[in-house]
Amino acid sequence: MSIVTHTSPPYYAVIFTSIRTDAESYSAIAEHVLEEAKKQKGFLGFESARNEIGISVSYWRDLESIREWKEQTLHKKAQTMAHYFYTHFRVRVCKVEREYGF
Repeated sequence: MSIVTHTSPPYYAVIFTSIRTDAESYSAIAEHVLEEAKKQKGFLGFESARNEIGISVSYWRDLESIREWKEQTLHKKAQTMAHYFYTHFRVRVCKVEREYGF
C-alpha cells in the first residue's frame, strides 16, 4: 500500500517493522489510525508491505510533526495495545536526504 506525496528532501521517515499475531483485529484499527495520520500537520505519505515481517513507513515534513503524531490520542491508544497485535516491533526515525526512482 502506498500513498506517498512527492516532496523534495530533506524530510523524515518513521520505519515500523513488526511481527504480527492478530491480523484480523489489527486491520480495522490500522485503517482508522492511518486515516487520522493523514489529517496530521506534516504528514507526507505512507507505504506498507507484509509477509512474515511487516514494514510500514510513514513520511513526515519534520521532527516536530512526528512528535505531535506520537502524542495524538488515537495513536497513543493504539500504542498501548501493541502487545495484543505484535510479538516484536521496532521503530526507527530517519532523515531522508536524497531520493530517486521512476
